[in-house]
Amino acid sequence: DREAVEKCKSLGYRFPEITSWMRPVSEDLKIVRDFGIKESGILMSCSDYHIFGKLNRTRSQVLKMYINAIEKALEYGIKPRCHLEDITRADLFGFVIPLINNINQLGLKAGVNIKFRLCDTLGVAKPFNGQELPRSVPALVYYIKNYCDLKPEQLEWHGHNDYYYAVANSTTAWLHGAAAVNTTLLGIGERTGNCPLEAMLIEYCQIKEV
Repeated sequence: DREAVEKCKSLGYRFPEITSWMRPVSEDLKIVRDFGIKESGILMSCSDYHIFGKLNRTRSQVLKMYINAIEKALEYGIKPRCHLEDITRADLFGFVIPLINNINQLGLKAGVNIKFRLCDTLGVAKPFNGQELPRSVPALVYYIKNYCDLKPEQLEWHGHNDYYYAVANSTTAWLHGAAAVNTTLLGIGERTGNCPLEAMLIEYCQIKEV
């Protein structure tokens, strides 16, 4: 709550920081602006299953919709965090990378390091180097980071645990160039859950040899 945020600020901490989540539509953008929120996640469905089946649009139509949402967010002074939904079933080179490059260029012009959340929405990703795209976490992070010239702090991994790889995939994303991973306490989340916070604390300590 607001009191907790102010208490943290008085102690010199940057966090917790309240952000929001919205659809890439004008009415949601106006709500976020009116609340005075400085950073917001914006849902961007990436797979053809979502583009054609859920949104009933073409790739070019949703690309334009996402770009327009980023332009409006920057105009409103909102720092975007792009939630690339269902990226592990999407066309990486045909849709995802062009989308990220377009958005990142808008951010650079505005002096903003836009963040990109790589969402394994159905938990089908694998942490193995030999796995084919788009399900290989090492390949996804590598190609997106290098083909889009992104900084590690612009990349975060959002994994689900449907096939019990949430911790392994999150750790792999860290090791291959994503600066952040999304977690929940005890892994609580839809279906079989998300990545557990406590597990990633242990992984972090092992990686850093704390």
